[in-house]
Amino acid sequence: MRRSIVVLAVVSLAGCAANARQTDITGQPFAYRTGSGVVESVAPAPKPFMAAAGGSAPDALYRLKIRMDNGRTQYLDTSSAEFSAGDRIRLTDERLIEKR
Repeated sequence: MRRSIVVLAVVSLAGCAANARQTDITGQPFAYRTGSGVVESVAPAPKPFMAAAGGSAPDALYRLKIRMDNGRTQYLDTSSAEFSAGDRIRLTDERLIEKR
């Protein structure tokens, strides 16, 4: 428990020091690969199981379909509504989405 709190604090502080156009990825249920790509679509993400069972979750999550420059497709959930189809993005080692 304590280790996860420390990791959460470090990730939160890393986000504060980064560019304001970066967004933390939340509810990440998929494999994550860093790199650049283009947002192909944005749709409402399904509610996590815990939220459906009465737990807490962010108010709104958006599922991004991203076509990576290497030809692969990634799906990422984010609480940020700033992304739209056609946006050029970069996925960082810190699990942030940067608009290009």
